[in-house]
Amino acid sequence: MGEASDKQYREINAEKVQAIQQGDEKAIAELVRTYAERIYRFVYHQVGGREEDAEDIVQETFLAAIKSAHRFQGSARVSTWLYSIAAHKVADYHRRKRRRKEEPLPPLEIDPSDLDSPEVLLEKAELRERIWAALERLPDHYRTVLVLRYIEGLTINEIMEITGQSQKSVESTLTRAKRAMANILSIK
Repeated sequence: MGEASDKQYREINAEKVQAIQQGDEKAIAELVRTYAERIYRFVYHQVGGREEDAEDIVQETFLAAIKSAHRFQGSARVSTWLYSIAAHKVADYHRRKRRRKEEPLPPLEIDPSDLDSPEVLLEKAELRERIWAALERLPDHYRTVLVLRYIEGLTINEIMEITGQSQKSVESTLTRAKRAMANILSIK
């Protein structure tokens, strides 16, 4: 269901983060180039496919990472650190969004290869709409673990690092999140 795990992607090392701390523009550019796509994909799914909001949050994430690079301990991977910052920025986004008027979900993009028949296409589009709407209705912590696990393809250990939860807590949150998603979608 998810793309690929971070293990298949290149990681930058703690020395690069030190260079970022010192304002090295090449190191900053490499950080963004290396992680922007992964962080964008994670955020995009967290904000219900709202491209503009996802782009803004990704930008906020990298700005926060650059500002707080001095706090990076090197005990976790850089990608885990960035996912954690992004998760906090997404939570801030949802808090702000609850305070203002709700917007309708954006139209879903449809892959031309899915053009089996108008009926199949309609069913797929309706299912995607239902899934977006269900994700929107979930509490932030449920949405985060579902996206990290099933869309980003991260392991339980990686999710533990990002969320700061224990293994048992992550597994339990995933179970409750799947159950809540099924209830929203009326799947037994």
